[in-house]
Amino acid sequence: MIWISGAVLAAGLIAFISGYLLRGTSGIHSPISTQPAQTSPKMVKAPPSKEALKIARQFVETAPLRKNLDVAYGLVGPPLKEGMTRKQWDTGNIPVIDYPAENAKTTAFQVDWSYKTEMMLEVTLVARRDAGKQIRPSLGFYLGLERKGGKPNGKWQVTTWMTTWHPPLPSAQ
Repeated sequence: MIWISGAVLAAGLIAFISGYLLRGTSGIHSPISTQPAQTSPKMVKAPPSKEALKIARQFVETAPLRKNLDVAYGLVGPPLKEGMTRKQWDTGNIPVIDYPAENAKTTAFQVDWSYKTEMMLEVTLVARRDAGKQIRPSLGFYLGLERKGGKPNGKWQVTTWMTTWHPPLPSAQ
């Protein structure tokens, strides 16, 4: 057993050392480039679309508040609809995190990034005073929008709605 263990250890050390010392010499790894990264046409940075911001505002004023769900249905794309029909959506049991915001009409949008066909915003909502103690007093959300079909002239749709808050990790102690 000792001889076999020693042989396995020696083989492992040889493999490690040869891999460590000879890495990069096979031509598989390319050298670091000083050239700028090539981007696809849709990833060209663009100023935030006024149309997209209008859609985002309408969404915040409807779906999370569970108001005018018929309007909200037309604002969201397939990732948020999750295959729901209009009739199912109108019940209010939708895959959009609800939040009783009092500032839905006035909250500011922070643009995290903006391209011709995609945009990510951050929005902080403040709960109504009568919302109860079970509701966080304020809550941040990521609001993502994409143009339908990924085309620069497509209609903007909300495709992401998720909180920026996450539960704290328990300490290791």
